[in-house]
Amino acid sequence: MQRERLSIPKIVLYILLALLLYVVQTTLFGAWSIAGYHVDVLPALVVAAALLDGPAEGMIVGIAVGLLYDLGFIGIDGLYPLFFLLFGLGAGVFSRMALSGSYVSMLLTTAFEMVLLGLLRYFAYLLPQAGASLGLVLRQVAAGTLLTCLFSFVAYFPMRRISRLFADR
Repeated sequence: MQRERLSIPKIVLYILLALLLYVVQTTLFGAWSIAGYHVDVLPALVVAAALLDGPAEGMIVGIAVGLLYDLGFIGIDGLYPLFFLLFGLGAGVFSRMALSGSYVSMLLTTAFEMVLLGLLRYFAYLLPQAGASLGLVLRQVAAGTLLTCLFSFVAYFPMRRISRLFADR
């Protein structure tokens, strides 16, 4: 079994891109919404890293995205880094077996991730704290998933460029 080598400069660029998108998402996208729903492109970064480069990169970007979520004071501390780490690992392993690094694969996997993330938020935070109705949460999850998939090109194409830049080395 051949062991893959991680490229530290590539990982640094991925994390810088995550930080840039976090700042844009919380300032620009946070100021406006589409039909009352906000754009969230950070989960697409985890999927893109996992599909383009594998489980290790998916886990590292997942931890970074989860920490950025925790910085935003959204939900339970520590839950998002764990969720995104595990999802990055799972998506990376699954991509080695069944998926390609194509944009369509990224859209499908991001949609699955957003549904899981919405259900995690509901069962871990909204249900015990506020007693939110499942119907309202499912509507929020569906709209959030569609917006994330619609704007996921903002995450995928820079990640693909970075991945290809370091593929030849």
